[in-house]
Amino acid sequence: AAAWASGENLPTATKDLAGAGLQTAALAFGGKIAPGPVVASSYSYDGSSWTATPSLSTAREHLEGVGTSTAALAAGGSTGSVTTATEEFGGSWTAGGVLPTATQQGTMVGTQTASFYASGNNSPGGGRTASTEEYDGEGWSAGGNVNTARQQLGAQNGGTLTAGIIFGGNGGTTATEDYNGTAWTTQPGTLNDGRWNAIGTGTQTAAVMAGADNPATSNVEEYNGTSWSEVNNLPGVRYSGATIGTAQTDYIIASGQNPGGYLTNSVRYDGTTWATSPSNTTARSLLGGSSQQPTSAGVIYGGYLPSASNSNATEEFNAEIETLNVETLTQS
Repeated sequence: AAAWASGENLPTATKDLAGAGLQTAALAFGGKIAPGPVVASSYSYDGSSWTATPSLSTAREHLEGVGTSTAALAAGGSTGSVTTATEEFGGSWTAGGVLPTATQQGTMVGTQTASFYASGNNSPGGGRTASTEEYDGEGWSAGGNVNTARQQLGAQNGGTLTAGIIFGGNGGTTATEDYNGTAWTTQPGTLNDGRWNAIGTGTQTAAVMAGADNPATSNVEEYNGTSWSEVNNLPGVRYSGATIGTAQTDYIIASGQNPGGYLTNSVRYDGTTWATSPSNTTARSLLGGSSQQPTSAGVIYGGYLPSASNSNATEEFNAEIETLNVETLTQS
């Protein structure tokens, strides 16, 4: 059967870090030691071990990252106060164009040379911003503002600068917006349940929003580019987990938590039903992972433990010989 296998531990145990890349070529950077400071640590992963790379110039948590292990982009986040810092990775981190609006807990989609950063908040207390900034590999320029400012929102792992989507978010909004590289359009189709800290994946025309912690729910909805529809619920309430896969018809959710505690079990969706998948070893939330990796292979790392400390555990998933124990769940 398929299994999670332990990889070499992440050298610095952190939560709320950012990452880029795939299982055999990943990059992890930033985050926070809890209790303790934000960090500038940066490490590359080759599928078996982590290697320290030059650190970020600005230590921070709640930052956003996109790109690959050799061409990544880090933007925004919190140093204790919200920052405009932008850095590019190409073997070492160098300063990029300053993010016009200091932002954390928004969403960034795209590549090192073609991406956007949308919404989020611009103060520790949560002053939400509607701004969208676009990055071309040299600097940021103003894009169209989102229509509903939000933070801790859902977005698609498989999006691009000219085909983006955001949905849900702090404040309980049900609004869904599409981005064409110039302007955001609020779609007539809204989420059936407004929520935040949900687990999202997919593309502009085939997105997913699963679970949430406010309100706590196992509800799963799918988007077809026009409207949302409810599909079979998760086996239980779950939030702050890691997603492997961008296909609406095949993705894995690993670890995370629910109101009762932290989870080690992972579940897989095939477009119709949820199946129990092998459990990962370390129960944790707020972890990093290779969200854009196909479900045949993925890696998760870092996170927050039930002991109120951080994890440095790294785990890889191998589905090549998977035999799933399928449990068909009824919609509710």
